[in-house]
Amino acid sequence: MDIDEALRVVGGYRRYHLTIFILLGVSMFIPVAWQGLSIVFMAWEPPHWCRLDDASTNNISVHIPIVREDNGNVGLSKCTKYVNSSIDYNITTCTNQWTYDNNGYYTVVEQWNLVCQRNYLSELSQTAYHLGCLFSEIVFSYLVDRYGRKMVHIVSNLAISVVGIATAFSNTFITFIVLRTILGMLTVACLNSGLTEIMELFDSKRRAVAGISLEFQWIFCYLTLPILTYYITDWRILQIALSIVSAIFVIYFWILPESPIWLVAAGRHDEAEKLLHQIARWNGVPVDPNTQLLSRPESSLPLKPSADYALSETPSDNLVTDLVPPAIPVQPRSTSESAARKKRTMSVPLKNLFKDKYLRLYLVICSLLWLANCFVYYALILSIPTLAGNRFINFLIMGFVELPAVSLALYTTQKFGRRIPTCVYHIIAGVPITIVTFIPKTSASGTDLSALIVTLVMISKFAISASFSVVILYAKELFPTNLRQRRPTIGFRISSSASCQ
Repeated sequence: MDIDEALRVVGGYRRYHLTIFILLGVSMFIPVAWQGLSIVFMAWEPPHWCRLDDASTNNISVHIPIVREDNGNVGLSKCTKYVNSSIDYNITTCTNQWTYDNNGYYTVVEQWNLVCQRNYLSELSQTAYHLGCLFSEIVFSYLVDRYGRKMVHIVSNLAISVVGIATAFSNTFITFIVLRTILGMLTVACLNSGLTEIMELFDSKRRAVAGISLEFQWIFCYLTLPILTYYITDWRILQIALSIVSAIFVIYFWILPESPIWLVAAGRHDEAEKLLHQIARWNGVPVDPNTQLLSRPESSLPLKPSADYALSETPSDNLVTDLVPPAIPVQPRSTSESAARKKRTMSVPLKNLFKDKYLRLYLVICSLLWLANCFVYYALILSIPTLAGNRFINFLIMGFVELPAVSLALYTTQKFGRRIPTCVYHIIAGVPITIVTFIPKTSASGTDLSALIVTLVMISKFAISASFSVVILYAKELFPTNLRQRRPTIGFRISSSASCQ
């Protein structure tokens, strides 16, 4: 039997699969959610005004102009002060010194005075993070296919812990930016390796439910972040706390299996066979130890990627499942021949992605879907500090709306497939967020419209979260095993970077 049928025989939603499902979900979503979204709190811009001498602080409004801000609120000017209010009302800009009303929260904005003419730098830190993610797609995706999902996942988690802790000790903003870029690279390596292994742990019929159900673990990790940031008020201590947890996942080296599909694609059939029997024993599936679950390749001749991994010329509504080397009896071969065959098997050139007309079409579609999803998703999250109300509560609400969104996505993908739900969710997400751009903070009569704006934003967040759940599954299912990690997701990273601006 082929690998997909073998997974169906020994698998299902049983103890082994659910255990690995939870372990991988936690180890990839904790670093991704915490490192990627913590900037919402670490780069929060507190109310501030030009620093005055001690004699002037008794009556700040006499020395600081009262202005109307872009959001319609009236308050102290953030970037100007009176030259000498006792003589005239000439205004001058602040000279790199500000007073912050931070309510006890010490952020990178206050650390390096990233306000007024320098406020773009706080946004630059998140842009640098996503540029690191983009570079990771180019570099680490190859490593995930070449050296396996398990090794890249464990090493990237350890590196996240080291680099994350180093970030907390940054003594200059440039150092902070550089380390954030490296964190972006490492978190994507962690996410892609873990997500791919989960998708390859289940057979094709169960993969959809597993892939979308994984989003519930994302929501859990997402919701823990505002709780931690609420109680840890110093950004340096917060960064250490968020990073040190990733080091714990080094223990996965002894408990996490390699992807059986990757083992087959790498030509390591004996290891895959042994792993399948271990899975069967753990799940309580009665399989004779002497039974060979996997068919073997015909010989040690190299596989031809353009033929073995080509898609059917007749597309269907069902998505492409894992394509692995053909199943035929094995012939003995030397160790050197096995190593050479393994190398040839994994060396599927990226150009093969562009040879098949359907792969080219899928590539364009997936890039556009990533572009739309990530631009809206990250833009909504990063806009939380600008919304009316408490930023911690708004962050939690945005997390909770994902619970019904993912549940709905799980149902609709089983009922209607992938394409129709994706289109509908994009429409629902796009309409409210478009309307928001035309709604002022207050109406002409003075009515506060902040509640309406927040409601529309939450509706958009609901729909884009549901779409995200489907698109992640969609993109993984459309590509063969040996091209699954090297498919370009440039639209994902470019949109993530653009949403920070």
